[in-house]
Amino acid sequence: MLTKKERIKEIVKCGKDPIYFINNYARISHPKHGLIPFKTYDFQEQLLRDFEDYRFNVILKARQLGISTITAGYVTWMMLFHRDKNILVIATKFATAGNLVKKVKSIIKNLPAWVRIADISVDNRTSFELSNGSMIKASSTSGDAGRSEALSLLVIDEAAHIEGMDDLWTGLYSTLS
Repeated sequence: MLTKKERIKEIVKCGKDPIYFINNYARISHPKHGLIPFKTYDFQEQLLRDFEDYRFNVILKARQLGISTITAGYVTWMMLFHRDKNILVIATKFATAGNLVKKVKSIIKNLPAWVRIADISVDNRTSFELSNGSMIKASSTSGDAGRSEALSLLVIDEAAHIEGMDDLWTGLYSTLS
């Protein structure tokens, strides 16, 4: 059991480093083993550093590498330790975008209570808001997706399969603050 002083120290450490936060406090749902600690691979840690270092990241990847899960971990960290972040997840299918939002919500709900420094204040099936003003929303790739938003982070899943991606990007680029 950590003392209050130790907990505060841990929260500060988590807020400074998404890799530390994810490896020490995030838990994810495994299809065979249920809820397990999230332990990152080296390539996932590099991806987290890239998210921090570069404004735009394009990931060419195979399936089942845990890229969506590590992205959900990063989004969780961003929402929890930064106030008023507005995150939009876009995918070819609304359900796909909704799944990433669901992963973020699951990570938050399964954190130790003392690490959860902001609570879910508005909870919908494919969007939610934290008490610190951060929010996340899922959307499909409709022509007007996200155009009226002021975004802190935009996650576009499977961009190569989005018809009219050039037009969509033209509309979304200006929403990134």
